[in-house]
Amino acid sequence: MANQIYRHGETVMGYTIFTVVFGDQSKQAYVAGNAVDFIQYLTGKTPRDVVGVIPRAGREQFPLRTPRHTWSLFSD
Repeated sequence: MANQIYRHGETVMGYTIFTVVFGDQSKQAYVAGNAVDFIQYLTGKTPRDVVGVIPRAGREQFPLRTPRHTWSLFSD
């Protein structure tokens, strides 16, 4: 799912919007900065329930924000 979203690039400069489609045909829109790899699933949904993703769709659906993250870089 994340690779498909990355292939389409940012929706607008600085963030990405996408919609996840579940097996029961329900949908949830998400908004993310530059990392779309992790989302917070709706109650009762898991990664196994995902059947597709629609890149750049969902702006009008009050998208959920993806979880906050930080990067840690280490060097010897």
